[in-house]
Amino acid sequence: MSFKLAVAGLTHGHVWGLLEQWAAQPAVELTAVADSTPLLERAQSRFKNAYTDWRTMLESEQPDIVLACADNRTSAQIAIEAMRRGAHVMVEKPMAADLADAQQMLETAQRTQRLLMINWPTRWNPATQTLLERARRGDFGAIFEFRFRAGHAGPREIGCDPYFVGWLYDEQLNGAGALADFACYGAVMSAYLLGEPTQVLATRGNLTKDYAIADDNAVIIARYPKAVAVIEATWSQIGSDGAPNPVVYGTEATAGVIDGKLRIHRRGAEVVYEEPDPLPEGARNAPEYFLHCLYTGTYPEGVLNPETALIAQKMVEAAK
Repeated sequence: MSFKLAVAGLTHGHVWGLLEQWAAQPAVELTAVADSTPLLERAQSRFKNAYTDWRTMLESEQPDIVLACADNRTSAQIAIEAMRRGAHVMVEKPMAADLADAQQMLETAQRTQRLLMINWPTRWNPATQTLLERARRGDFGAIFEFRFRAGHAGPREIGCDPYFVGWLYDEQLNGAGALADFACYGAVMSAYLLGEPTQVLATRGNLTKDYAIADDNAVIIARYPKAVAVIEATWSQIGSDGAPNPVVYGTEATAGVIDGKLRIHRRGAEVVYEEPDPLPEGARNAPEYFLHCLYTGTYPEGVLNPETALIAQKMVEAAK
């Protein structure tokens, strides 16, 4: 079984790593790419055909799989149209710029019975994935708090290309600032571990930039019946604070990820550091797992599941 892949959008900076991973899949033909910026020149030699308009590409090529890597608003439109045309779709995180688009994406996937997967790069970190799965199994007791912090010094400050920066700083295209860019990671993990919260409290603002953006720092507190999640997002952080991240607080142990290992402190015991097992074949990266789902007829699980991603979208929307 072989698949024709089309890439719609190149302005999401994660696309370049994904493109290398897709190119390594023997069953996948890099059929077409579409983008309206000069980034198209960088990518077009990898594909049979190149377009400046993604709608024209979908109509002309009729791909089996579409990778959506435009801004958050356009990627949602790409996903909806591609599924309507019969393609399976992977969308690079987050799900959408707003809840209405995310809901329409899920409804379209259900109606067309197409595979829709939201890719979160943290899913392919063995230590983070192991922590979440063990926490879900109850290895640390009942979870009463989950914490996650994500960010860097800012898209412009770390050297993201101007096309990526351009839409990240546009609240209409991104959905917010750092809140949309980074709080979504913690929100989807919280949704996977604890489900949909009963209440969301939040604050956000531009605390450090001397140019106008929606927010460069945000904090979400999600309240569950018997737990809380604290999710932090930043475009201001210099380096690392060296703390475990994420962290699960359970009734039997506190467990977190630090330097690629699990740090576990159980009741009445010394702290131990455990090396996670490698990710299994078929789930080592996003394209490999996406193809596994197609081959086996299964739907994405965990944070990759669009229903879980929809809860995360609801949390970010409530925070706004």
